[in-house]
Amino acid sequence: MGKKISVFAFSLIILSGIILGCTGSLAAPTESEMARDQELTATYPTDIMANKLDASSYNGAITVYPMIYDALVNYGEGGKIEPGLAKSWKVEDDGGKMVITFHLRDGVKFSDGTPFNADAVKFSLERAKILNPKDTTPVLQKLDEIEIVDDYTVKLIYDSYLYPILKQLTFPRPIRIMSPTAVSPEGDPNGAFVKPIGTGMWVIGDYVQDQYAVLTRNPYYWGEKPMLEKITFKVIPDAQTRALALQSGDVDMTGSSIGTLLPETIPVLESDKNIVIERQLGTRTYHLIFGYNKYPFNDTLVRMAVNFAIDKDNMVSVVGIGEPAKGYFAPTVDYVTEENSYNYPYDIDEAKRLLAEAGWTDADGDGILEKDGKRFEVNLIYQVVTYPEWGRMCELIQEDLRKVGIKINLLKLEPAAHNDRLWTSRDFDLIMCPTYTSQWNPEGRLTSHFIYPTQAGDEAITFGNPKLNELIERVMISRSEDERRTLYDQIFKEMYDEAACVPLYYCEDIYAMNSHVKGFEFGTNDYEPIKWGRLWISK
Repeated sequence: MGKKISVFAFSLIILSGIILGCTGSLAAPTESEMARDQELTATYPTDIMANKLDASSYNGAITVYPMIYDALVNYGEGGKIEPGLAKSWKVEDDGGKMVITFHLRDGVKFSDGTPFNADAVKFSLERAKILNPKDTTPVLQKLDEIEIVDDYTVKLIYDSYLYPILKQLTFPRPIRIMSPTAVSPEGDPNGAFVKPIGTGMWVIGDYVQDQYAVLTRNPYYWGEKPMLEKITFKVIPDAQTRALALQSGDVDMTGSSIGTLLPETIPVLESDKNIVIERQLGTRTYHLIFGYNKYPFNDTLVRMAVNFAIDKDNMVSVVGIGEPAKGYFAPTVDYVTEENSYNYPYDIDEAKRLLAEAGWTDADGDGILEKDGKRFEVNLIYQVVTYPEWGRMCELIQEDLRKVGIKINLLKLEPAAHNDRLWTSRDFDLIMCPTYTSQWNPEGRLTSHFIYPTQAGDEAITFGNPKLNELIERVMISRSEDERRTLYDQIFKEMYDEAACVPLYYCEDIYAMNSHVKGFEFGTNDYEPIKWGRLWISK
């Protein structure tokens, strides 16, 4: 499973691809069609951190990881698990343990010319476990042993059966394969990171912090060679500036994972005959997270009231992209159905009724509710560098909640400070957040945001309770699709009953590029959003 699409919609996409050329012919271009310099400049909203892209870490630009590092297995069309650095594999049940035997490709080299083999796999995964001791992702947390059978055969032994393990091995980080020569001392899983050395299509070239990073072809790449010679990611934090850079020709491509566009700039770009727009419904949901374990959001009635008070249809109408959210996960995510996408419709009267039932009243008539001598006044934290549309969204939330007597103070932070509030200090009343995308949903999101307590012994990031914990743990070890679907129905219902968060809208993946960029195709997942190897520059 994976991104879902109807046969009718698929037919329309194919037809539009024939008519519009999908930004360029899918057939290989002739030399006479191609520009002499096959170089592309794309935007990125933050520093790439090219000097810290350790395959076993969570540092830097997530989109760049799969360009440099390959996985044992790949996430293909429709969520199919396909060969990567492993050409085949076998999953076995050994006395309750899950054993996956991978047969590796031989003849593959890292970008420094050193050989890829089972030693490199063991080194990379051992390092991932060492660097991420509190990681809640089962692919790391439950990994007991890595056994080398021979140079091109390796076994991963898990402490129990976990159905999403192969899917999670496709993640962009922290379990991609890196050369043992990338650290010092060489081959030491505890070694200091020196530089990114992978088997992927690209290798890091020039890099200037907060300005740009250049990727060039990996001369040892084992797969189909890319048509581009070089990709430069230019750091442009401001969304409006990114759009202007595209129109001026300073960059060739921007959008979504490489620099989200402001909704109001999209019609402008669509009207420009030199710009081409490509879009599809993605797998990400923008949502509000409550400080669910502290006053006033430790009351389910209050969380439900906030859900009822926000007009999501109006939000999408004003912002202009995406679809109003129903359930937590988008309909493009595995195990999500119309029936289990439980929704709080916009109902201001019901919101007021629930707040009154929870004991909130406007005793002094100033329009702000009070309870136990405290005003209902809270902070909403957001950032606009990575997600520029959040600014207008938060203003709309502020307006909607004012109508039911809740005063919202908007607090805009830089991305690093926003992440610190969410992940480290947990210091927030309300905070804007995106879900993960593609193969990280739903399993990875549930195990990282809803498990209670976390590996670190903390409260869950988004929401947690014993019932939800039990359901998530049961679904991870489920062995049949029918059982799995039933458990996911129950998980999504429990999240709805507890008003665990406020789903706002399902995002679109939107990319804009100059018309001389040809061969654009969406990738099979949002972490490898573009088939970079297919792109080329026309004369």
